[in-house]
Amino acid sequence: MKNLDLAKDLSVGILLSNPIDILEIYFACIQINRVPIIMPIDITNHELQKIINDNKINFFISEWLRKDQIKEIENATFFYNQELSTSYGGCASIDFSDKIKNLNAIQSMHLTSGSTGSQKLIGLSFNNFIHSVEQWNHEISFKSKDRYIQCLPLNHIAGLSIAIRSQIVGFETILMDKYNSSKINYEIDNGATIVSLIPSMLKRLLDNRSGKPFPKHLKAIIIGGASCSDKLIKEAIKYNAPIYKTYGMTETCSGIAGFWVSKHPDMIHSSGKSFNQTKINIIDSEISISGPTVTPFDIDGKKTNQKIKTFDLGFFKRGFLFLEGRTDDIVISAGENISLSKLENTLINHPNIVDIYINTELDGSSDNKIIAYVKVDLESLNVNDIYDYCKKYLSINKIPFSIEIVDSITDNE
Repeated sequence: MKNLDLAKDLSVGILLSNPIDILEIYFACIQINRVPIIMPIDITNHELQKIINDNKINFFISEWLRKDQIKEIENATFFYNQELSTSYGGCASIDFSDKIKNLNAIQSMHLTSGSTGSQKLIGLSFNNFIHSVEQWNHEISFKSKDRYIQCLPLNHIAGLSIAIRSQIVGFETILMDKYNSSKINYEIDNGATIVSLIPSMLKRLLDNRSGKPFPKHLKAIIIGGASCSDKLIKEAIKYNAPIYKTYGMTETCSGIAGFWVSKHPDMIHSSGKSFNQTKINIIDSEISISGPTVTPFDIDGKKTNQKIKTFDLGFFKRGFLFLEGRTDDIVISAGENISLSKLENTLINHPNIVDIYINTELDGSSDNKIIAYVKVDLESLNVNDIYDYCKKYLSINKIPFSIEIVDSITDNE
């Protein structure tokens, strides 16, 4: 990487598919004081071109197998990792302490969707990551003998943060290039102590175990990233799953609240208590966050001062945070403002709904027709039953225009 003689102010896009390659280039960028940006593995040319044009990222490390895919991309130079070295892939330990000149500088930048759905870049500092590891260590108590399964995408802050924790704390990370229930269960049964998942991954993991209890050495299953039904959590606990629920976002460098469900089963629907260095405030139902893990850099041209106002709606009960929806997913239906995420949270807590996808269609006016596609685990459950359930928890104008029971929503395994 040094031999490439990159400009000092250059950001380096990482467009690779192998997680070991991704992390090698990521840490190499830090070694030479360049800012890395990890791209999604499955990014399309259209998405990549827009990111390049919008954010002026004009240098990428990629791989030979993508050469035909990216040949039409404009305004960017691509260098292939196979050309970097004839002997890359060594495992010698490196001391980073003398390489980092300013802990308040940008360590890496991360793509995230804004309120309009368009991709924007969020910068995170070295100190953001350091404090994030400290806060997580306070919650989970990492040990050097831990073996942490990393099956989340590395372009997501939740996935990358696992690798950063392993470098700072010194535990082993089991890298996976994609989610696979059988492989994860194999690693769990053979000594892995921690795994981070989103709810759909947890559901498939339980299905794959077919009722087999989790081993006692499993220390934590960390759940975040999306609404998780109480039923799914309870099912996991029945099989000795040590569930830790968490809440966070890219702007906060991973999680900033959470709790051990087994210690507070009456708060199962909450997102937990704020971490020890983080302050969460709620004004007019909108959540704002401040603390050392919040990005200190501008968002949409505005300085954060390490305090951000999120688009999340919520409330506190006995110190536990409960999420109610978002202000940026509001649609107008039947003349009423409806939060799609709040609707999803309501439906997913039906005892027999295991997965859900919500879509909207314009009806020829400014109104939206809300269509809910649901997957159920009870054959006798019908659409009318689900409508009856909705009537108990939603006003009539907030009930979906159409509900369809489907065999599956998505399955990326």
